[in-house]
Amino acid sequence: MTDRIAIATLLVFVACGGSGSSPETAAPRGPIEGTYEYVANLPSQQVRGTLQMVGDTVLVSPMSDYCRPLMAPPDPLSIKYTCQGAGSYEQIQLTIDRRNPVQLSKWSATFRVQRRRDVCVQYATRDGRQVCVQTTTETYEATERRSGNLQVRRTPP
Repeated sequence: MTDRIAIATLLVFVACGGSGSSPETAAPRGPIEGTYEYVANLPSQQVRGTLQMVGDTVLVSPMSDYCRPLMAPPDPLSIKYTCQGAGSYEQIQLTIDRRNPVQLSKWSATFRVQRRRDVCVQYATRDGRQVCVQTTTETYEATERRSGNLQVRRTPP
């Protein structure tokens, strides 16, 4: 009988010990309501602002851009804001985690980048085939998408 109790206790201990939360789902220490500062470290620039967490509402106040909530079906885990870009990016999307804004919030941005390519400007026929005999380099603009973790920290009251 003592062996059964020991085995049952061990099973409960192992089962409970294995159900610990990972950093991805870890709950924050203390209440999440309050004011936070955020920084998105984009290539070649930073985007800064503040977040106000009140109940299930998140208000984003960027330092230099205009942001609005993304019109999408409600998500109980996060709220998304779209901000108009300045500088090298066209638009940035902030995904603020409602449960743990400090560890689980993210950003993604669309950038304008300059690219170069060689284009043929003169063709000739050689051995019955059309071949390029002169090229030039042209510059064009393309867009790229990048993303990363949003650095969020609570501001003192």
